[in-house]
Amino acid sequence: MGMEAIYEFEVKDMPVTVAVDSSGESVHTTGPAKWKQIIAEQV
Repeated sequence: MGMEAIYEFEVKDMPVTVAVDSSGESVHTTGPAKWKQIIAEQV
């Protein structure tokens, strides 16, 4: 299973989404930072 592998599992009473890019960084961290930069450039 390479970088495009998707793992799905169910945790009772605690829904979770895990998104990691090919470098092992969390997209939940890098995504908002990237959009903050894009928005700042448009103002």
